[in-house]
Amino acid sequence: MNIRILITILIFSTATTMGFSSPKETAVDTVFTLIYNQQYQEADSFLEASGNEFDSFYTDILKLDLYWWRFVTTRNSDDSRQLHQLLKDFSESDNSKLDYRLKELITLSYRVRYEFKRFNIPGALIFRSKIKNLLAELNQEKLPFAENRLKLFDLYNELFAYFDNVINPFFIESKRIERENALIKIGKFTHDDDLIVATLARYFLGRIYMSIENDPAAAQKYFRILSIQYPGNIHFSEYFATCNEKV
Repeated sequence: MNIRILITILIFSTATTMGFSSPKETAVDTVFTLIYNQQYQEADSFLEASGNEFDSFYTDILKLDLYWWRFVTTRNSDDSRQLHQLLKDFSESDNSKLDYRLKELITLSYRVRYEFKRFNIPGALIFRSKIKNLLAELNQEKLPFAENRLKLFDLYNELFAYFDNVINPFFIESKRIERENALIKIGKFTHDDDLIVATLARYFLGRIYMSIENDPAAAQKYFRILSIQYPGNIHFSEYFATCNEKV
């Protein structure tokens, strides 16, 4: 397993989830779409102007998503500092509500990627351990999330299951089966009618099949959809082109 490949996948992504059933949910999807089309200033302005249309959970998650992708795209030191401060602020929050624990899970995933991005492997592994412990706690509970928040949790759960078994040796048969089962479950989310859940699932599967499973044909179909859906996203277009060259 090439650790650089795993790091590359882990340093990209985001999280939030809603559908189209209400004005608030449509506003969330609007900001998400702006972010994934790399229209960061427009997304930031929309968040500022429409803050009253979001509850605090989605405001925080969208802001974290925005800061992350802007940092990944620009590699700007100011963007890096803003992201680091936001991650720190979220991590220092103290709230036992279930919504906060879901936000904590999402924040920890960003912290893992941020530390990998800085090649701070020990730091990343510490946050990975915290994610594993938090998932173990939440999986023991009956989670009274709304449907789309529960789908977000389930998607994160399966992604972690896959990567946790990637880190373990490939030659262990039980680990291979666990990875395959996780990929099947993640694949079901690519057909979800929720824009954001489907986007995340397609992105992660595309990266996994391209860089870990060595199956560019499988990755190609996901990046084709993403590059059409988000034409302003240079990463999706580049990944699609790379897959085309290898197929």
